[in-house]
Amino acid sequence: VELLREKERLLSQQSKMIAMREMLESIAHQWRQPLSTISTAASGITLHKEYDDLSDEQLAQYMDVIVENTQYLSSTIDNFRNYFNTKNERTSFDLEKTTNKVLDLVGYKLNESKTEVILHSDEVILEGLENEFIQAIVNIINNSLEAFKTQQLDKKFIFIDILKEKNSVVLRIKDNAGGIDQNIIDHVFEPYFTTKHQSQGTGLGLYMSYKLITESLKGQLHVKNTNTGAMFIITLPLNNI
Repeated sequence: VELLREKERLLSQQSKMIAMREMLESIAHQWRQPLSTISTAASGITLHKEYDDLSDEQLAQYMDVIVENTQYLSSTIDNFRNYFNTKNERTSFDLEKTTNKVLDLVGYKLNESKTEVILHSDEVILEGLENEFIQAIVNIINNSLEAFKTQQLDKKFIFIDILKEKNSVVLRIKDNAGGIDQNIIDHVFEPYFTTKHQSQGTGLGLYMSYKLITESLKGQLHVKNTNTGAMFIITLPLNNI
């Protein structure tokens, strides 16, 4: 029992490190352009000053650019600093807004892979562990993005539907990446399960999503293939999460 507990602790710690890397990569990508803009503005001020042709109007324009971009950098930190909540505090959160936080976090990956996300959501307020939900959804979306790497597609889509039912909410996350091999689909939530191609929906990420959803959020997680790709189905209770 102690060995199993230690294994679970190590898996959880490894998952947090992976999520930390995800956040840092996202911040780095979102900061690169505004930092470049600030550097260009500062260089412009210096150059005009050297040639003694820096007008008050030009200086004001450059300073506006610098201030605007520093405010963006600050807002990026605000968006991500609460991503990890070591206290695991229960809060009330809007499911659509929280899902959009996830899309912001992986936004640079979506842009680089030219993947379009189509989100449809009923109005749902949950009480529970928001950060656990974010981490679980990030892992599932990353799984789709990895699967796209093995496909030659003109258009890549991830569809997210959030549907409110009587006493629960159902999230369906579906892509058009071709699906998961039927020979391994029953094993994708196992820890460290992998195949030659990790992009076929395997690995620690999906295992941690399963653990977070079933244990921390008291819900259910299933996966099945559709005619275009894999669909992950999450069912969460509206109360007692």
